[in-house]
Parts: sequence; structure tokens; C-alpha cells
Amino acid sequence: MPKSLFIYKDDAQLVAELLAGNEGALHYVFYDHFNPLLKMNAYKAAGTKQVEYDDLVQELYLYLSNNDWEKLRKYNPERPFVNWFSVVSYRFFKDFSRSMIDSANQIPISNMNDHQTAFMSNGTIGTIMMDIKRAISKLKPPRDSQILEALLLRDEEPETVAKQHNVTVDNLYNIKRRAIAKLIKQHLVDYKD
Repeated sequence: MPKSLFIYKDDAQLVAELLAGNEGALHYVFYDHFNPLLKMNAYKAAGTKQVEYDDLVQELYLYLSNNDWEKLRKYNPERPFVNWFSVVSYRFFKDFSRSMIDSANQIPISNMNDHQTAFMSNGTIGTIMMDIKRAISKLKPPRDSQILEALLLRDEEPETVAKQHNVTVDNLYNIKRRAIAKLIKQHLVDYKD
């Protein structure tokens, strides 16, 4: 999909445009500017479970637009929109993927149709993982990308990763937090250009 040409001056205007149904603003938030953030949140929330990314984004849109954008109307413009959107999307993805996995576990595999079988495949998660890994590999210094890969992608124990990098576990979590912030900022800058 091509990048959106939507431009806004502040978060309050972005939210106002979303509430007004501006298609450029909707495309900008759900498919362009916040796409890396959504992919990262979808993967973090779903873990290694097979959840289809596009379906999650559509469900997030439906969730936010429900009851005349009730959830979005609760956004506080004194806080950055990206922070609010990150928290809301992560919580939604986690709850939604949990409910999908629970309902999928109730369907015997022999009774699944082709779409359900494809849904349970690992292809979509693999694509999301490649996007996330590519984004993480661009982080500077290399230690940040190594730590994020170890903790988020390979699910290594924090104590092991801390020893490998000669830092304490507390320091490791600080590095991880700063690296994730850099990752989000890096992709927000990439998508604004």
C-alpha cells in the first residue's frame, strides 16, 4: 500500500480527523505511520500464537470505532497519541488473540475449513517476525539490537542475556526499554519522511 499523504500539526488534530472519519487519517494511523508499532504490539501480544496481522488491525479498527469512537473520545490530548495508541492496541491484541486461540482450541482440526487452517498456519507470524527483526537490526549501537533480539525474538532468559553483555539484569531492562523507545522513534521518523 502506498504511503498516506496525510499531514497534521498535533495529536489533537489527528484525533479530530479520525473522529471526523477522514480516510487519509485512518489510513495514516492504521496502515502507514503506526504500522511498525502495530506489528510489534501484535507480535508481543500474540507471542508465538498464530494470529493474522491484517485481521487484528481490522478488529482494532472496529473496536475503536465502536459506539461512535467511544474509546478514542477518551484520549487525553495532554499525553502523546503514540503512547495512548500503543497501550490500547497492545491490550486489544492481547485480549483478542487470547479469545481467538481459546475459540480455535474448541474446534477439532478435522472440522476446520481452509480459512481456519490457513489462520492456524505460521506464515503470517513469520512475515511479522521478519519485519520486526529487520527493524531491530537497524538499531544503534549493535548491543541494543542484540539485546532486543535475544529477549523479544529468541525469548532468552534475562539473566543469561545480562551475563552475555556484562550488565546487571536491572541494567538490561533499562537498555531494553530505551532500545524499544529508539525503535519506535526510528520508525516514526522513517514514516514521517
